[in-house]
Amino acid sequence: MRHIPTSTHPISRRTALGGLGALGAAALGATPLASLAQSDFPSHPITLVCPFGGAVDFLARLIAYHLGPRLNTSIVVEQRLGGSGTIGMAHIARANPDGYTLGMGTSTAMTSAPFLIKNPGYDVATSFTYLGIIQTSRQVLEVSPALGVNTLAEFIALAKSKPGQLNFGSSGIGNSIHLAAEEFNSAVGIKAVHIPFKTGQETDAAIIGGEVQYTFASVPTSIGLIKGGKLKALVVTGDTRDPSLPDVPSLREVGSPAALPDQFFGMVAPANLPAPVFDKLSKAIRDMQADPVFQEAVRKGGGIPSQVFGDDFRKIVVNDSQKWGALIKRLGITAN
Repeated sequence: MRHIPTSTHPISRRTALGGLGALGAAALGATPLASLAQSDFPSHPITLVCPFGGAVDFLARLIAYHLGPRLNTSIVVEQRLGGSGTIGMAHIARANPDGYTLGMGTSTAMTSAPFLIKNPGYDVATSFTYLGIIQTSRQVLEVSPALGVNTLAEFIALAKSKPGQLNFGSSGIGNSIHLAAEEFNSAVGIKAVHIPFKTGQETDAAIIGGEVQYTFASVPTSIGLIKGGKLKALVVTGDTRDPSLPDVPSLREVGSPAALPDQFFGMVAPANLPAPVFDKLSKAIRDMQADPVFQEAVRKGGGIPSQVFGDDFRKIVVNDSQKWGALIKRLGITAN
């Protein structure tokens, strides 16, 4: 008969209970531990991934300042730039869905870039948990004062009298600014040449310098130059006037056939975020959005505070994605 050796070291009661506890956890599976971790969320800092600099980075840091205390933790903004926002969004989509990696979802990164970048690394319909739109921003049609036009009608008449002779700028091929201008040109019958730049600031400088004659710009990016008289604002997108530019009419007000959606700046998490974590994040974000102090900070930055959350945010993204995707295909726009 085979002899089975026994240990000569006594087992303490603490060790025995520890072993039984481990066996119990194994028998029950990982779910109780996961549930415990979710109930303690957040127990350490959260990373907020920002796929762009400029106005997006500014808003991300504003969110970190106001949302962190509501979650009793710090929020660290991490820039992951490039690929028209796809590098940052792909990183968010691949992250562990535990609530500790969140991201800034923007119009460009979520509605047009996936049609321009081969294998972007995410699908806007399935790769994210949608938390909420933090702000929307109107776009403004701005021209050089030297162009000598004061109204949208005057600008359209001038552009039509010089087909192919005017240049319009944007902060990159296929982004929301470029597509807004293309949609506008198509709707009103303008033929112009697209000159892409790296940023909205470079585009504005090119207008001031006479290299291009017009652009659709994000209001927060250009409002300082408009109010300073360096650029002339002719019209804003949307149905109503923008609070930051109360003297500038909207496209709807002047009866333009162009229909251009507002830019959105929202918060997303990886898909399959656990319900307890989603609920905590959602409550904190809703509380932040309802705070008049936060709303005023958003307005000072040129944005319009939003009250769109969860699946309503996802529906807007999918709808805008279909609109811009169809335009990109129709015009044959490529990233090159």
